[in-house]
Amino acid sequence: MFGFANGLLLLLLAAAVIDFAPVVRRRLSPASWWNDERLLFTPRGGDLRPKYGAWAFLLGVMVYEFLVVFNNSMARENWPWLQTRVSPVLDWVIYLCFGAKILLGTKYNGRSILCAGMLYFVARWVYFNGQNIWWLGLCVTLLAAKDVPLRRVMKAFLASGVPTLALVQVLHFAGIIAPNAASERDGSYRLMFGYGHPNTFGGVVLGLLLAWVLLRRARLTWVELGGLAAVGVFLMVAPKSRSSALCTCLLVLLLALAKLYTRKSPHPVGRLAAGGCAALVPLLAAVSYILPLFVVKIGPWANDIGPGWLKKLDDLLTCRISLAWAAYRMFDIKIAGQFLQEWPALDNIFVYLLYLTGPVMVVLVCALMMAALYGYARRGAWQTVACLVTMLAYGYMESQVIHLTSDPAVLLLCGAVFALPREKWMFEDA
Repeated sequence: MFGFANGLLLLLLAAAVIDFAPVVRRRLSPASWWNDERLLFTPRGGDLRPKYGAWAFLLGVMVYEFLVVFNNSMARENWPWLQTRVSPVLDWVIYLCFGAKILLGTKYNGRSILCAGMLYFVARWVYFNGQNIWWLGLCVTLLAAKDVPLRRVMKAFLASGVPTLALVQVLHFAGIIAPNAASERDGSYRLMFGYGHPNTFGGVVLGLLLAWVLLRRARLTWVELGGLAAVGVFLMVAPKSRSSALCTCLLVLLLALAKLYTRKSPHPVGRLAAGGCAALVPLLAAVSYILPLFVVKIGPWANDIGPGWLKKLDDLLTCRISLAWAAYRMFDIKIAGQFLQEWPALDNIFVYLLYLTGPVMVVLVCALMMAALYGYARRGAWQTVACLVTMLAYGYMESQVIHLTSDPAVLLLCGAVFALPREKWMFEDA
């Protein structure tokens, strides 16, 4: 996808130059250019281009969800052509849909095109070093999401994800895609539900739960929260996906608190309380980076560490801390990221992004997350804040938080990416 990444960057640059040309010719005031939204390249198309652009984005989201949930299941072991022939075609469908939305179906003002364009430049820069397709996909999806109502996106996400996951389960329990069926039946390994690892299944389920929460938001009932809690228990007992199960329980707890707090009306908070929500990001980042510094190696295996309290915490987190310690000793930190080896597996998103994308991108990502938490807390959108906090916790344990299928809440950062006023972040009334 190097060609697509370069092509999109060059076309965005050309569009920005053309968009600024009327200011140079004194046909448009700098204030109007900065504040008034316009279509790129030409105003022709009026309201039709944003309408069809939104449909293109929704189609891209649905294909993205199908591609990951089905083609990346164990079906690829039965039918290798899914990866060699079908997936490359679907990749291009996704990126052409998103590219068309970004370039032809979105309105920008000077502020938004500069902010989003510069962020994409840095993201594309580090992608060329890390070569992580999930990273590029996430960045392009955020650019394409502008102006599409969040509820419409979540409906498309669920419309594709739920039946696709159901299809995988039918094929799995029918024994069609079940390479580990024997070990699953005799209890010698965790249930994987048709995927290569139980945490992959857990991440897909967590993504669908988040999409449901973002679709319902303040309309969530206590019965629905009970259903979410039941799914969390299922994830802990069946696939034993501890990360997704714990985060589901955390989500239910935060949503219950939000429901009690806003039972009469939304409750926006002051700057200090909203700042406290935003401070969760640097706090968790500091914990992620500092804890491995206390590791004392006492044996040959990755998790043979001390002191005792850190060993217990590392076991609870399935070697997240000891593997980060190993990365500290194996990799240099490069300003624009690097291609990572398979070992050590860096499941902590802060440590993972530090090495994959470099410190500049980590700071930008943390700033966007802080801005989102602060902005939604100030609006009193507590269900949204609950989703973002849950994904922070999930990111501490899983790097697949950068997959849209596991983290549709990442679309909540779109308003911050384009430097929009907070009241326009959801692209709809709350």
